Amino acid sequence: MGDDPGSRGTPSIAIIGAGPRGTSILERIVASAAECAPGLDLAVHVIDPFPPGGGYVWRGGQSKLLWSNTRSDECTLFTDESVKCEGPLVPGPSLAEWAEALVRGECALPEGFKSGAGTPDEASRVHAGWFATRQLVGEYLSWVFWSTVDTGAPQVGVRVHQARVADVQELPTGRQRLTLDGAGALDVDVVIHAQGNFQVGLLTEETSLARRASAHRLTYVPTASTAEVSLDSAPPGEAVILRGLGLAFFDTMVLLTEGRGGRFCRDASGELRYEPSGREPVLHAGSRRGVPYRSKFHYTLSRPPSGLPRYFTPDELGKGPLDFASGLWPLIVRELTAAGYRELAASHPERLGVEADAFLAQLDTVEWNSPEMKELIESAVPEKGDRIDVEGMDRPLAGRRFHSPAALQEWMTAYLAADVERGRDPGHSAHLAVYHAIFSVADALWRVVQSGLLSPASAGPGLPEFFQFCRFRTSGPPGPRLEQLLALARAGVVHFIGAETEVTVVDGLFAARSSSTDTEIRAHALIESRLPGRALSRATDPLLLRLVERGEVREQTQVDPATGGRHPTGLVDTVGQRLRGSDGAPHPRRFFAYPGDFPRPGTNSVFLHQSDALARSALRELVRAVGEARL
Repeated sequence: MGDDPGSRGTPSIAIIGAGPRGTSILERIVASAAECAPGLDLAVHVIDPFPPGGGYVWRGGQSKLLWSNTRSDECTLFTDESVKCEGPLVPGPSLAEWAEALVRGECALPEGFKSGAGTPDEASRVHAGWFATRQLVGEYLSWVFWSTVDTGAPQVGVRVHQARVADVQELPTGRQRLTLDGAGALDVDVVIHAQGNFQVGLLTEETSLARRASAHRLTYVPTASTAEVSLDSAPPGEAVILRGLGLAFFDTMVLLTEGRGGRFCRDASGELRYEPSGREPVLHAGSRRGVPYRSKFHYTLSRPPSGLPRYFTPDELGKGPLDFASGLWPLIVRELTAAGYRELAASHPERLGVEADAFLAQLDTVEWNSPEMKELIESAVPEKGDRIDVEGMDRPLAGRRFHSPAALQEWMTAYLAADVERGRDPGHSAHLAVYHAIFSVADALWRVVQSGLLSPASAGPGLPEFFQFCRFRTSGPPGPRLEQLLALARAGVVHFIGAETEVTVVDGLFAARSSSTDTEIRAHALIESRLPGRALSRATDPLLLRLVERGEVREQTQVDPATGGRHPTGLVDTVGQRLRGSDGAPHPRRFFAYPGDFPRPGTNSVFLHQSDALARSALRELVRAVGEARL
């Protein structure tokens, strides 16, 4: 398994977690080893109970009904020419390009990579706008992993351990001892935590609901990844409350409908219809917003976005400390709004009430949010459907109240139909431009946070709410999933509860209410169709618990300069991606990487910047540790 206890052994790094983040870090270690650790042969131990590449989320054996929410042409782990990182660029195929090469027989299959029986068939159907099954994404990630292993030899020897890490302890020599469940111990020089979203316990409200559900013999399914829970207890024909309308909701929705034998088919007019099997429950769905995440787009811009962000730049931001609400949010609104109108002027000038060039010139010079700005938009963009309302994008149901559930259902079906159309009709490309602008702002904002320019007091709640807005607008389901939801709503299988959904137990039943209607929905079953919020204070992961107990990791806090009070963020505290102990000191040999969305080709991805910076820091620390040991 490793070196004898206390021995010097081979210079080595351990990566805990072999999902997309761990695989990306391994690829960056291999890319930078010759430069950062010249002449040094090293071992990289990758530890995960699930097969490397896909890890837990993207493992094989999952239902083919579970899809990725990322287009196949927007999924990569390779660095292209857009990535301005410190390490060497190593280009490689996106998921779509890999599938095409696999079908043509032009894809080299590294030793260790094994494809599933259905892979060639699904790969043959993949195209740029395809949303692959999670299993196929996992196979692509596995191919990236094992290709990286082949590339690393002979300087970087990669060893895979299919196990869980139960503990990490520091030896007197400074080396790190990893205790593996049922698999002995492993001594290394540097540890990288890349295990993804760690396990957490229930919130206080969830614990109370679970206790009351048990007392009244109700069915309660708490928050978890969809693959972790059983939905067999949702009885056919009976009402089931689903709280959450994000990605976990869509997984739950399809497993309880198509997964129970129902069929989606198109009628003569082309409209998608749902044919029930009779085994479905009646789903009543609500959430904080009351509407699902916005649909992914099934087309691309005729002119690839460039020069973003235009306004959210260092020159405009100035020097810190910056207040999010007064200093950053107005620039974000301007960035997103202008991106949409620029695309409208470029691709659909006939829809403007003025000449396109004149409109764009005024857009750059008029004072933002001024009466002149409002007058310009009203005259230049006559159709309300073409106007960009960033503030209204986040809470479509805010301030709306309906006299009956039927009225809410009618509004929701119209809302979903419009979103489906927006996602597949290039005539709405202004909204796709906003989508791209959100990514550019999110990346730039991450750099602002990392540089320490943001005022600690302004980081909450504005900053978390903005990132929730980003997920709402950019991390939604594939268009076909939203169209399926629309078909289920029209078939009476899915009913909407509304915004600000709250659930209690009344008279021995779950009772759900919202701010959208006066109606109360009662049911014997409640499914928390949302992912659990991650907070270190609620961690149940045995490894993290041991580190917390010993004061070797702590939760990040924000300081309110007005009161001096510290407010927990739920995040693991790091500096330079190194773990901080209870005393605030960074550990030189322990690194921590959060998961993230898949990098998109051609976007100078922050995900890849993070992996690159961490890998090079880990290599430099390894060299330092080896040199220190030789003295």
